[in-house]
Amino acid sequence: RHAPWYAALGKGYFKEEGLNVSIMPSKGTADAIRSVVSGIADIGFIDIPSLVASGSAGGAIKIVAVNYQKPPYCVFTLDPGANVTEPKQLANLEFGSSTSSFLPRIVQAFMEMNGVDSKTLKVVNIDGAARVPMLAARKIPSIDQFIMSEPAIRRAVTDAKPKCLFLGDFGLDIYSNSIGTTEEYLTKNPDVVKKFVRAALRGWQYALAHPQEAAQIQLQYVKALNPDIIAEELEILKRVAITPDVEKNGFGTASMDKMRRTVDFMNKNVEIAGDKLSAEQIYRPGFLPDKPVLPE
Repeated sequence: RHAPWYAALGKGYFKEEGLNVSIMPSKGTADAIRSVVSGIADIGFIDIPSLVASGSAGGAIKIVAVNYQKPPYCVFTLDPGANVTEPKQLANLEFGSSTSSFLPRIVQAFMEMNGVDSKTLKVVNIDGAARVPMLAARKIPSIDQFIMSEPAIRRAVTDAKPKCLFLGDFGLDIYSNSIGTTEEYLTKNPDVVKKFVRAALRGWQYALAHPQEAAQIQLQYVKALNPDIIAEELEILKRVAITPDVEKNGFGTASMDKMRRTVDFMNKNVEIAGDKLSAEQIYRPGFLPDKPVLPE
């Protein structure tokens, strides 16, 4: 799922902009925010809902381009099994997630949006690494995972078909993972950020149009991965990254209206640490390429 960044690196797009970019592994958005705020990294791949949930701790981060136009959140079940394919089936469901994460809150808010009593969802605290094995072993009927996890889940489950209830298909219209940096870095290096965004979005354009080739490029940098899974994840990533807005305005596009909806949804439904952030605080327009990078 991270092959677009490696495609931008391997195809020389960053180099063409005069940038010497190295990709650092991260343990998720909280880690990415810490790395960018502390100066370990200049730019990070940051989930907007997580950024909003971090409250004042994330106030230094500014989003300049949105990669995930839809949130990648899925409730995975098995067929045969709970086989959840519509929101009403979430009622009374045992749901493997993290009680310290905001994802159960998002699912519960999603249930209410769809007329389902959110109090009936039974959240079971399961470590991230154990969720897929527990689903496969039928020890839990449903788990939270990103939609791009489907190829790996399919390989882990031999006697059933994984089913993803993709929240973005049922009215959860919020932004997710995006390119972010600090206000300070943005002020001092506006041209560098614009060049990075342009090159990165070309990587997204290439990887989503050429999944097999992008998988081989990523393997040059991260050798332990399965190229088939990389390619399959990229096919799925199109559902998250390519929308009518992107087809019209290019990768990275964002509207202040949807940014406000995203921020308001999180502020309303999730416990925020410290002061709440606004869309105007976290989003900085003006850093997308003058010529939009459109899907091929």
